[in-house]
Amino acid sequence: MPIAALRSISDHMDEIVHHVKAKRLAAEVARADKAFHFRHFKGLRPEKIGRALIRKIINKEILTDPGHELFANLLIIHWNEAHAKLYEEMVTHVRTINEDVEAIERIEDDKAHAIIDDLLLRHDVRDILLCVRLNGVRFDEALTESRLVRGEPRPEGTAAAEEAPAAEAPAEEPAASDA
Repeated sequence: MPIAALRSISDHMDEIVHHVKAKRLAAEVARADKAFHFRHFKGLRPEKIGRALIRKIINKEILTDPGHELFANLLIIHWNEAHAKLYEEMVTHVRTINEDVEAIERIEDDKAHAIIDDLLLRHDVRDILLCVRLNGVRFDEALTESRLVRGEPRPEGTAAAEEAPAAEAPAEEPAASDA
């Protein structure tokens, strides 16, 4: 699934790479898959590992078959961490539908519209699209395309946003610095 998720947003891959901490990613790969690390990072000084190299690895290991699932998962984790507030709000919304988010097979359109409407108050539509695709949020694909890809408004005649559950804003936490 993480490979398919990344492939589904391949037009936005530079946005994903922008939020990757390249040296940390290389260290994580070194611990988890030594062969992968050897293939892509062997002999490189940490300061030489940058986003351009990560992009080349994505082209080779994610956008072509069969894909490297661990690397894809790590990219998604880095993006989610960089967008923690959006991710937490999305989880809060989805949990109002079912506490066991993995058990959700489909989110009804009215609830999906309400979630999107609420998130659009605080987040960019592109980031919401990436969050939905990268995390497998089970919105109807036609709804995702219309609202998040094309940026169309909620269709007339659908339930008002106030009728669906809204996420409670989590307490503000100071930002952690990644030195």
